[in-house]
Amino acid sequence: MSGRVSAVGRAIDILGSFEKADEWSLSELVDHLDLNKSTVHGILATLVAERFLLRDPVTLRYRLGPALIRLGHLAYEQTDVRRLARPAMEALVAETRKSVLLGTFADDHVVVIDKVDPVGTLHVSVTIGQQIPFSAGSLGRVFLAWSPEEEVDRLIAEHGLEEFTPSTITDPDEFRAELRMVRRQGYAVDDREEYLLGVRAVSVPLLGVGDSVVAGLTIVGFTDRKEDQPGQVAIKAAVRAADEISRRLGADL
Repeated sequence: MSGRVSAVGRAIDILGSFEKADEWSLSELVDHLDLNKSTVHGILATLVAERFLLRDPVTLRYRLGPALIRLGHLAYEQTDVRRLARPAMEALVAETRKSVLLGTFADDHVVVIDKVDPVGTLHVSVTIGQQIPFSAGSLGRVFLAWSPEEEVDRLIAEHGLEEFTPSTITDPDEFRAELRMVRRQGYAVDDREEYLLGVRAVSVPLLGVGDSVVAGLTIVGFTDRKEDQPGQVAIKAAVRAADEISRRLGADL
């Protein structure tokens, strides 16, 4: 068990058992894993409560649940979208000389899953795995603009709208109006330095089957007062790249 938390390790062993059989009873799992019956029963109860497993009320046998299906689908989409988006991201960096980020939405945050930075040019520092608040700048808005209103209401009610700079939108009605505009025009822009002072960005949604938002793509750079705000070249390039990637992901454009 070195390097493993015992309870977590046992839960993983239980889930791994379903590679060998579609269904298991409690006693079968106890014998198969050579674990204490009360321990296995407790872990199974937790996995059922969290929908990682389902328990048949008649046969009392366990099978894999929808939470695992959802996570597996998400993992597949993230792997696939990185592969499909990477060439377009590299082309955008070459065209704009700015960093390009790829993000997904998880646990009420945007999570950066890939990035490409320009070589030999000062750029905004972002790390893969970094979490960005849903209301921060433009990237979160491409997820929320295509989300049900009830989900947006929940996020605002539970987390509020944090003020990052003096330009941050903190009024819920104004924020919702911004999301409606993003949905109409098909992209989001932070040209007022709403998240980070001196930084601006344009973000676009990457759509999959059913036109659901699979990921978001962002071109981010330092504010250049000599350029038109937020940079029409960047907007057009981002939209063009998003359309190309979305078609490959199965969107009906």
